[in-house]
Amino acid sequence: MLFGSINQITHGLNEIEEATSAFIHKYDDQKFLWEERLEVSFKNFLDSGPSFEELFVKKIEATRTGSDEDDQRISDEMHCFNWMVTKIMDGVTTRFPSLEIFDEKIQHLNAVKKTISEMKQSVDIGWLRVNSVPLIKELEKTIQLWIDAHTNFLLSNTTQQIQNIKKFISDVSEGIKVVPKSNETPAERQALMAVMTHLRDVKMIKDKTIDNIDPMKQAIMLMKKHQVKMDEDFLVVLETSKSMLKDVAEKALGPVKESILPLQNQEAENIKHRLSRFGVVVQEFRIKFCNTCPQHVTETSPEVINNSYKMISDFYAETC
Repeated sequence: MLFGSINQITHGLNEIEEATSAFIHKYDDQKFLWEERLEVSFKNFLDSGPSFEELFVKKIEATRTGSDEDDQRISDEMHCFNWMVTKIMDGVTTRFPSLEIFDEKIQHLNAVKKTISEMKQSVDIGWLRVNSVPLIKELEKTIQLWIDAHTNFLLSNTTQQIQNIKKFISDVSEGIKVVPKSNETPAERQALMAVMTHLRDVKMIKDKTIDNIDPMKQAIMLMKKHQVKMDEDFLVVLETSKSMLKDVAEKALGPVKESILPLQNQEAENIKHRLSRFGVVVQEFRIKFCNTCPQHVTETSPEVINNSYKMISDFYAETC
């Protein structure tokens, strides 16, 4: 009878152990929440994607036709792209997976969140009752942090690009308001160079910036799909920014460029003249240096040495 009781107890304990193991395994799909660090996992997720530059290089290389002009054309395109990156991608993360992969990841995390919310709050294991409420609440908070990490990245990265575009439009608009009437004074030449810089920037990055607006719209649509709260209707903001960029580019590369063209041509001639004069000065300096430099002195008295060093120092001072 004692033996039978022991067998019964042992059997009961084995059942509890098996039931406990089965209960623990119910959380296998969620164990990444405590086995992985969110910051490390998310960084690895971002690093698994291509960079903007890699995508652009792949796209532009696919346009090769085999002509002799391919290399120069692609080099020019890359130069414009890199210039756009410095202006529009400032503070923007440029390496991350595609929006399709982001969507799949967020959907997976939401599915995990739904599974957690549907878990039983208490489970009977033999004569034991397990209260799962504290665990479920902690898992719900943790999975929300994972979801927010992905959606907040899309939001902050997209809004940063929008802010950069707005700032660029504002800088150019303000920069071309005052166009110098001449280039006679240093202040006027500086103003002319500032306007020319804005014209160069617009010409180089306008098309690349506009090309990037559609992917930004897709990111906004993805955020809307996952009910991300946004302070503004960024689809409208993007359309407005696109129109304003086109308008400021049309003004800069049209009337403004035309109005400063005579000054540009005059300044180009002035630069040529200064370069020519500089060449004459260099040649005169070279002749003077070769004729008077103490390179053939045969005496070695202290006075001769000191005079030679002074002469070389005087020549050096002329170049500073």
